[in-house]
Amino acid sequence: MSSERPGVARDRERPTDHVTTPRPTTPASPAPAPSARRLATRERLLEAAVEVFAEEGLQGASVEAVCQRAGFTRGAFYSNFSSKEELFLALLEREFARRAANLEAKTAEIAPALRDHQGSLDPERAACYITEFLAPDGDTANWYLLETEFALLAMRDPESAPGYAELLTRSYASIAGLVEAAIAAAGRRFTLPAEHAVALLSGEYERALRIEALGAAHTADGLAALPTRISELLFAITEPLAA
Repeated sequence: MSSERPGVARDRERPTDHVTTPRPTTPASPAPAPSARRLATRERLLEAAVEVFAEEGLQGASVEAVCQRAGFTRGAFYSNFSSKEELFLALLEREFARRAANLEAKTAEIAPALRDHQGSLDPERAACYITEFLAPDGDTANWYLLETEFALLAMRDPESAPGYAELLTRSYASIAGLVEAAIAAAGRRFTLPAEHAVALLSGEYERALRIEALGAAHTADGLAALPTRISELLFAITEPLAA
């Protein structure tokens, strides 16, 4: 007679790989929308950051200085942003959206005048419209300095680089549509993808800003000569719509 306790033999005969019936999963609930108070806190931090970054630069500014300017504690800061770099990225995204909205308004404003030329716009007259289109609507030079600082930081920071690269891609895409619409109103079209054309035009614009930041604005590469250079480039990379 076996000395094993009743049930032990039966337990040994059970398969070791048990089949478990999966429990039904409950779909994750969407994250609740931020409260009005939280949004107001975030906005105050962004506004304070604009002032602090303008005064101290990106590297010189500190989380403490932003909190002090906004009138909040560090806890309020870190409940909205994980770092100074994330704060600046949010600020830059807001600034890019503002620029796109401004360009959209300018495109709508000058489009009727461009259509009046019925495709006969010459480079000299185009330079006048470009001057209106590129007219600064804020502290452009200071923003360029901050963006340059952040670009250098992002190149060395694996955590900041992906978000910054994605923001640049989205920004170029949104601006490309606006520039393409303005070109079409003038009776022309790009001879290469709009995003590529805008990258070329942005390169000229950034070079002029760099010269401006170096204190040589009135040289041949400065902002004063930018409309003429952009006009020449536009006529080189566009063609009449009827072509």
